[in-house]
Amino acid sequence: MRLLVAMMLAVTMPACTSILLGDASTSERSVSSDDRSSGQVSTDNAISASIRRKIGADPAVNQYAIGISTYGSNVTLSGTVGSFTARDRAVEIASGTDGVRSVRNRIIVNTNL
Repeated sequence: MRLLVAMMLAVTMPACTSILLGDASTSERSVSSDDRSSGQVSTDNAISASIRRKIGADPAVNQYAIGISTYGSNVTLSGTVGSFTARDRAVEIASGTDGVRSVRNRIIVNTNL
């Protein structure tokens, strides 16, 4: 029985690792293809955190779950908001954040929210 459990864990653990670290992450790139330096990763994390703080403090967008992913100082915003004004405000916040090179807007507007 223990051998069977050990074999099942050995077979399923790589899949779990892939889900946790690669395929299910908010980043568009998998962990194994991340060629950023540790300094760039730190910079990207700081950019994302700064945008998160600004969005959290802005009443036009703070009620929406907006995903923020930064890679090489290029930001991708995702999620669903209730108005075009909220979408545009989130892009404006991200674009105005220090260190951001570009912003990819993948935010969906659903006026029924």
